[in-house]
Amino acid sequence: MTKFSEMTYTRPDLPAYEAELKAHIERVKTASSWETLRTEWIAQDKRRRDLMNMRNIAHIRNTVNTQDSFYEGEMSYFNANMPAISLLERRAETALLASPYLEQFEKEFGSILVKTMQSNQRLADERLIPLQVRESELAQKYSKVSATAVADFRGERCNLYGLLKAMQSTDREIRREAFLAWAGLYEKIAPQLDEVYSEMIQVRSEMAKILGFSNYTEMAYLTRRRFDYTAEDTARFRQKVKEVITPACARYFEKQRVRLGIEKLHWYDESLEFPEGNADPEGTKDELLAKALEMYKELSPETGEFFQYMMDGELFDLESKPGKRPGGYCTSLPALHSPFIFANFNGTAADIGVLTHEAGHAFENYTASRRLTLIDQTHSTSEINEIHSMAMEHFTYPWMEKFFDDKTSKYLFSHLWGALNVLPYMCCVDEFQHRIYDNPAMTPDQWRGVWHELEQEYMPWRDYDGNPFLAGGGFWMQKQHIFLFPFYYIEYALAQICAFQLYLRMTEDRERAWADYLRLCQAGGSLGYFELLELANLENPFRGNTVADTINAVTKALDKMEQALK
Repeated sequence: MTKFSEMTYTRPDLPAYEAELKAHIERVKTASSWETLRTEWIAQDKRRRDLMNMRNIAHIRNTVNTQDSFYEGEMSYFNANMPAISLLERRAETALLASPYLEQFEKEFGSILVKTMQSNQRLADERLIPLQVRESELAQKYSKVSATAVADFRGERCNLYGLLKAMQSTDREIRREAFLAWAGLYEKIAPQLDEVYSEMIQVRSEMAKILGFSNYTEMAYLTRRRFDYTAEDTARFRQKVKEVITPACARYFEKQRVRLGIEKLHWYDESLEFPEGNADPEGTKDELLAKALEMYKELSPETGEFFQYMMDGELFDLESKPGKRPGGYCTSLPALHSPFIFANFNGTAADIGVLTHEAGHAFENYTASRRLTLIDQTHSTSEINEIHSMAMEHFTYPWMEKFFDDKTSKYLFSHLWGALNVLPYMCCVDEFQHRIYDNPAMTPDQWRGVWHELEQEYMPWRDYDGNPFLAGGGFWMQKQHIFLFPFYYIEYALAQICAFQLYLRMTEDRERAWADYLRLCQAGGSLGYFELLELANLENPFRGNTVADTINAVTKALDKMEQALK
């Protein structure tokens, strides 16, 4: 197969694509039979896959090197033209919804696709096009500012990931110095990020106003296809996290303080679980991938085939480098039914976490795209998609010795503990965004005040050792989701509750747990959120005592792991 590095990028002729899309709309309107309509819809799906294939190649290469002027220009080309194309795609959906063959479409491809198309009608308006173009430009600007930020640390120029590794040093003074450099880095670029985010808020709020929503929050819930729950349901879920998970985390952080032998746990101490050092993986990037291939071949026939495909196509970019966008993600090359994994390895256990996490997304994409006909069936909403990724992290536990050798027990404890203690932060990010978009006229100083207030509620143990920028509420801006993917973060918390359920099931009946997980991946986005939970035999995070019961079981597992380390 062709390796990603050898794939040819050709700029799509978007005006020609628009013309074909308009012709497609007319063919949908005049289809004389279900067979004719079906053939036409699938043909357009292929044309769309080809377009998105090129767009995603450009996106990957742009994020791998934000300083590459060619791919920066290509992304500007897409950003300027895709909103108009999206509007035409909505008009094609309008034609389908009015078709006498809609019932046959729904029967074959699922009611959730029809429901999504119906909601899309509420979001389609040509007046939004210039605002959508500007939003994309701001997102690209944010990515470049954050990707090129560096700080001086002990005689070296370090990016964000280099500093995060130093913040896991067993030498507390090194951790503190790295923390100060990290905080200084964000404080330096804060004026630029404030400016970008301020305009993003105004752009998004204006879009909501044009469409007649009460605020951008209401628009975002519909955009994110939250058909099964409301902002009020989310608030109740966050309250459960405050009541159940925050106190549990506070207890474990106190144990960590005692274990480290320090008087006060500061933020730069939180990521060091053991005084002798965390469990870091052993091996180069290529060695880690070779071990991952062995692991996935042993996990199941399906994962073995999938990961071999990823290796053969070199469908990864994993190492941190100058100019590379922060974070990790999995995207796809739809015309090839191929996933692609992007990460920023820094030599810590997070490398294995991000690899297995993104491999969960990639496995679902690889699996569902080969079983389901339309591109829109391949992925569900993020509440489900993040179960694919987070559960994969847990399913790979039995093979962690390949990466951590005699430090495996430490890694397993750290990973499960990390999966738990990040939940209050996820809810903090979510409530922060609700507060911001409910009051879009707030200033950057007021944003920081809101973040500081919410930190006290969700993470009362958090202490920045007197650093004025972070203690004053500056920590929020390190989360790229707030800028690039508004309201995409609570999904991680909802999904982790379900991933925990699969982990607990795995410890009792691995075969049953894997069957439930595989069935979920195979279903892609062919059903709604709550329907997919039922399909995988998962308890709904919004209902009853699901949060409390799940977390109680997880803390018992953590206690058992902790005892085994002594």
